[in-house]
Amino acid sequence: MIKKRVLLTWLGRHDLDAIDNEKRGPIASILLDSEAPFDEVRILANSWFDETEGYQQWLTEQLAKRNRKACISIHHAELESPIHYPSIYSVAHEELQRLSASGSLITVNLSSGTPAMTATWLLLGKGVFNTQLVQTSVQSGLSKVELPFDIALAYLEHQDGVLGKLAALSPALDSYFEHIQTQSAMMSDAIEMAKRLASRNLPVIIQGDSGTGKEVVAKAIHNASPRSEKSFIPVNCGAIPETIIDSQLFGHKRGAFTGADADRKGFFDEADGGTLFLDEIGELPLDAQAKLLRALQEKEINPVGGSKPHTVDVRVIAATHRDLLTMIEEGSFREDLFYRLAVGIVQLPPLRERGDDISELLTALMGQLNREAQEQPGFVGKKISDSAIEFIKQQSWPGNIRELWNTLLRASIWSEGEVLDVEHLQRAMFQRSRTGNKKHFDIDVSRGIDIMEIIDNTKRYCIEEALRSTSGQKGKAAKLLGLSSHQTLSNWIRQLEIED
Repeated sequence: MIKKRVLLTWLGRHDLDAIDNEKRGPIASILLDSEAPFDEVRILANSWFDETEGYQQWLTEQLAKRNRKACISIHHAELESPIHYPSIYSVAHEELQRLSASGSLITVNLSSGTPAMTATWLLLGKGVFNTQLVQTSVQSGLSKVELPFDIALAYLEHQDGVLGKLAALSPALDSYFEHIQTQSAMMSDAIEMAKRLASRNLPVIIQGDSGTGKEVVAKAIHNASPRSEKSFIPVNCGAIPETIIDSQLFGHKRGAFTGADADRKGFFDEADGGTLFLDEIGELPLDAQAKLLRALQEKEINPVGGSKPHTVDVRVIAATHRDLLTMIEEGSFREDLFYRLAVGIVQLPPLRERGDDISELLTALMGQLNREAQEQPGFVGKKISDSAIEFIKQQSWPGNIRELWNTLLRASIWSEGEVLDVEHLQRAMFQRSRTGNKKHFDIDVSRGIDIMEIIDNTKRYCIEEALRSTSGQKGKAAKLLGLSSHQTLSNWIRQLEIED
């Protein structure tokens, strides 16, 4: 009996862009360049849903030109984010398990999707289901991926031991994270992930807006790890002048440059045996990223002016408020460095999405304020009223916990009584300009409105202006409007009966 050949893949941006340019994209390249045709193509999409139908039709046409046929299906995958490992794992495992049960010959495409998706394919494809792995590149074309070791064997040999260690450490880990107040589901998930990563000697990326507590979580991971007896060295990458980054990270020898009057240890040497916390890693310039990658790969550094490298034992925890995947696409962050760091990922939610945490967080912050101020002359312990708590819950806090802390600090200094109320917080808050949000919305909702008509009129106005600015070029107009595809723009033009 001939087994059905199936290509399993995520849908990537480069695949969709192939419709409008001369490059075929990874999926089309695999289907057209493989020695034997595939019987079925299962494509998993977690975004760009308005473009999938057009891509499926285009892909079918490309196969027809080569006299090849395949049953192509695109499935919408529910992910928390394209780098959320648990949800990626769940979708990928379910697909591989179903296809394996049917007896199909499975080939997995590693070139489409995010690095997190690729890493999950590698672990499941070789570690559990023994699939064939392929990848494509402009330089090498289509190639099979042969790993230099047996992941499946290594996985089975070490799985029990690793899980045993984690289970033994789990009760003790809670004490290192108990100071992080949370009842919200999103923050609880993030802390649970941090706990699981703490005992593993793996690099970690902590993602989150400024002021969400990335360094607090990084320090908790370090304190709960086997490296806790060694140094935790925090470094703000955005604050290091570009001209001295090498010296700051790797140290320098006396006489290496003007002003180098003595040997100096860099952050890597200071963190030897412990943890190096690289905050705002997205601010590092590309040449510094290359040197950081080499230090992580080789586990050795060479000080500026040094003639011989030496080894270091450092766990790196990086943090950023920026979208590193977008930076990779833009060419401002190295993809290979991302791969090296993004073994463990912790995503911290902004304060506006942690409504369940506000009351407990305020109790902790007010307690800290009172402790730090009790030695000052005229100290009066402060409490916060219930109405003030509700007021705080209604605010967006774009500066997150840092902004809330500073607001409470100013309010406690300016108020004379024991209770902080709404009026004290209002005076202490920075008033952000709202003109940019309101200038186009002079609408009296109190008299009743037709919101769908307003939305259609807004769409119609913006589309006509975009088409006028681009002399009717839909592709450019779509970009001006922030649309991912000119097909979406064409659909809107047709629905709103706008003249081409």
